[in-house]
Amino acid sequence: MNMVSAKPGLGALSIAIGVVAYSLYLWETAKKGGIQPHPLSWLLWGFVTAVAALAQWAKGAGPGYWVTAFTAIACFIIGTLTLTKHKLRFSLFDWVALVMGVLAVFLFALARNPTAAAVFATTADVLGYYSTVKKGWHYPHADSPICFALNSVKFIPAILALDAYSLATWLYPSTLVIINGGVAIMLFARRRRVPPDPIAHPERAG
Repeated sequence: MNMVSAKPGLGALSIAIGVVAYSLYLWETAKKGGIQPHPLSWLLWGFVTAVAALAQWAKGAGPGYWVTAFTAIACFIIGTLTLTKHKLRFSLFDWVALVMGVLAVFLFALARNPTAAAVFATTADVLGYYSTVKKGWHYPHADSPICFALNSVKFIPAILALDAYSLATWLYPSTLVIINGGVAIMLFARRRRVPPDPIAHPERAG
């Protein structure tokens, strides 16, 4: 089997890993006393991941963009569910990052420049991790390191599944491999140092 014929399988593998990651995340979020994701981070990731998927599609990414599109849908679902479940207080930075994500959508639609949109979306996505990292540092048991680890791994076969390699197609998934992996390592490390505290209120770290 050559690399070209393996690309659809690699794209499907990426989605399969994503299904496992998000199913676990939603289960841990829904259960009593479960994790408490930062909703604005997830809504932001929904917008910017949708832009990244559109940019990849426009540049002929092929099966490599499947998991990016799937991820956008999952992010919107998680963001909406956690927004209604938890009463978190949002900082000005949270709202600025979310607005940047929305602007990335308009940048793609109006400027019709997939490369610029992908760069802007990736930048906004990285900024969106600030709130999650800040909350995770103080309350590491309020988020899922396994989910972030799986979301790092899922983009590796997706990159290999790309039909075309350009800044618009590989920048976003490559960045997510690094940053999701970094968040997972941080959460694992902090969990070893910070004991679970059922009385803590993660929303105060938002």
